[in-house]
Amino acid sequence: MSRYDSTDASLVSHILYRVPRKNHDVMLKICKEASDMFKQHGVLHYDAFKLSNTDVPMEGFANIASTVSANQDEEVWVESIYYKDNQHMKEVMGKMEKDERAGAMMKQSMDLLPPGAKFIVGDFERLNV
Repeated sequence: MSRYDSTDASLVSHILYRVPRKNHDVMLKICKEASDMFKQHGVLHYDAFKLSNTDVPMEGFANIASTVSANQDEEVWVESIYYKDNQHMKEVMGKMEKDERAGAMMKQSMDLLPPGAKFIVGDFERLNV
C-alpha cells in the first residue's frame, strides 16, 4: 500500500456534522465503508475525525462545537476527502453518482444526524504558504 503524500492534493472537501453519541458506532461503520468506496473510485486520501475537546484556548476564539450548536449528547465530526484538483474531484464524484451504494449510504448517514441537522460541506483549495 502506498503512503499518502499530502502535497499531491490541491483540493480537499471537508464535511462537518454532529453525531448523537448513541449513533457513534453506526456512523463510524458508515465512514469506514465510505472511505473504502471513495478510495475504490480514486480519491487520494480520506480521513474522519471526532472533536477531542471543547475548550476555548483564548479570548476571541470560539470552539467549533458551539458554532455548530452541538449539545452534550453529540459529537462533532469532520471528514476530509483529498483530490488532485477540481477535475479529479469531478471524475471521482461522477463515479460515486453511478455507485448504488453511495446513495444508500448517504441516506443512512443522514438518518443518523440529529433532527434538523445537515452536513456542512466545503471544498478548499491549497494555499501556497
